[in-house]
Amino acid sequence: MRSNLTSLDWVELGRSIAELAGARLISTAVAIVVGSWLPCHAAELAIHPLGEFTFIDVSGNFEKGDASLFAERTANVPKAIVALRSDGGSLLAGISIGETIRSRGFATLVPANSRCASACALAWLGGTPRYMAASAQVGFHAAYDSSSGNETGVGNAILGAYVNKLGLSYSAVIYITQASPASMTWLSAEDAKKNDIEVKLLEPFKTGSALAPSQADPSHSPSSLRAKVSEFVRLLFTVWSGPNDKVAAVLPRLYSVHVLFYGRDLSDNEVVADKMKSINRWPQRLYKMREGSLTVECNEAVGSCKASGIVDWMVRSPARNAQGSGSSSFEYTFEMRDGPLRITAEGGSVISRLPTTAIR
Repeated sequence: MRSNLTSLDWVELGRSIAELAGARLISTAVAIVVGSWLPCHAAELAIHPLGEFTFIDVSGNFEKGDASLFAERTANVPKAIVALRSDGGSLLAGISIGETIRSRGFATLVPANSRCASACALAWLGGTPRYMAASAQVGFHAAYDSSSGNETGVGNAILGAYVNKLGLSYSAVIYITQASPASMTWLSAEDAKKNDIEVKLLEPFKTGSALAPSQADPSHSPSSLRAKVSEFVRLLFTVWSGPNDKVAAVLPRLYSVHVLFYGRDLSDNEVVADKMKSINRWPQRLYKMREGSLTVECNEAVGSCKASGIVDWMVRSPARNAQGSGSSSFEYTFEMRDGPLRITAEGGSVISRLPTTAIR
């Protein structure tokens, strides 16, 4: 299991779901499901388009018929990440959903503090790539006959053929089917690596650390100021999409003492207060920087950079029964002299906005 904390681009999700929006973004924002809930037999399916990609949330027990409904509902979706939260259900439904996910090139994700076990884990295996939050659980066990509760050779053969079709090794097949139907094998980083099950781990945001890539992944420690700013901006939207307490912990460390904030000269405390009003008004947020929109220009001699681009967003307030989405331009000026990067100016404007609607 590899640690990749920087971005998700919807099809590569990380450098590629923002290159979807940022790995930490998805791990924290998956619970945000802004959109209409559609019954999917025993499982529930929430689909919400955002720019060029689609966010799909699947939860509940998998039952016969769910697979065909999933295929129908996602038939015209070109790029997607499928978040899975379920204790399992029908083996064939899980495999069929996984096959649909694989055939369409969707990414899969098990969000933070969520569990995806049994048939759900088989569907998750279909993702390209596969993501899971550090606090998530992915569990496997052998196939069993639902009427008797006993392990079934035919079911294991079908399961093994599916896993092999995904390109996983024989050791992966053995690993996935080694637990009895009454128990569970919970996937660990070591087991994933040992059995060639490729996974991208989304680590939780560490509020006590600077806004920077994990030291566990040296490939994301850029040497140039321009690369540092590019990474900072990606992670900025990741943080902004997180839980309110995490945003509140990070905000005071992002801004310089004085900030040109949308044309006004404000102190860092005034900027933080303004930002907190916004996150309290919309406690659930998902921000995705539009692929290819980021431009960064730097004067490394003075340690200053300007970054601009476009971000697609959706916000939700359960308390106010309201939700909205749209796209905005953004502009930041950064300085890094004797310390970490700090924002010295921020601006931008709304490009498009759907009318605020009631949550259905």
